[in-house]
Amino acid sequence: MKNDVLVNRYTEGLAGALRTAEEYEAVSKDLAGFAGLLASHALLRETLLRPFVPAARKTAVLGDILDHQAYRDKTRRLLVLLAQHRRLDILTDIVAALPALWQKRQGIVTFEVRSVVPLKDTQRVRLEEELRTIEKRPVACTYALDPAIVGGLVIRKGNKVYDVSLKGQLERLKEKIRER
Repeated sequence: MKNDVLVNRYTEGLAGALRTAEEYEAVSKDLAGFAGLLASHALLRETLLRPFVPAARKTAVLGDILDHQAYRDKTRRLLVLLAQHRRLDILTDIVAALPALWQKRQGIVTFEVRSVVPLKDTQRVRLEEELRTIEKRPVACTYALDPAIVGGLVIRKGNKVYDVSLKGQLERLKEKIRER
C-alpha cells in the first residue's frame, strides 16, 4: 500500500508538470527507456536500487548516465529526485501509471477491455464509439486477453466493472440458483 501511495504521488507530480502531449510522449519514452536500461543491466540495478549504496554514490552514477543520454530536463529531474530519496525501485510503476493519469488530466476516460480473443479493428472502433457516446467525452481503451472469461467482454472503468462475459453470466445464474 505504501508503494501505491508513493507511485501516485510521484506520478501526479510528473503529470502535473507536463504541459503538452508532445512533452508527455517524450518524457514517457525517456522514462520507459531508462527503466529498460535499469532492467537489463544487473550491476547498474544493484548500484541504483540497493539500500546500502549511499545516495550520493547513486546520484553520481545516475549523473554520469544522464550526461551521456539525451533525456529531457523533466525526466532528469524526476530520476535524480527518485535516486536521492531511494525510490528508483518504483520507476516501473510510475511508467505504468502515467498514461492513465495523463489521460484523466486531459479529460479522457480510460477503459480496460478484456476478451478471450483479440478484437478486430472494426470491433474496437465500434466499442470505442459506443463508450464515447455513453460518456459524452473522449475515451481511450486498453485491451488485454483473458481466457478465464470464456467469451464476451469485461470492461473496467476505474472501480466500475461491466461484465458481459459468459463467465459472468454463469456466475450470476449460479447465484440465482443458490437464492432459491
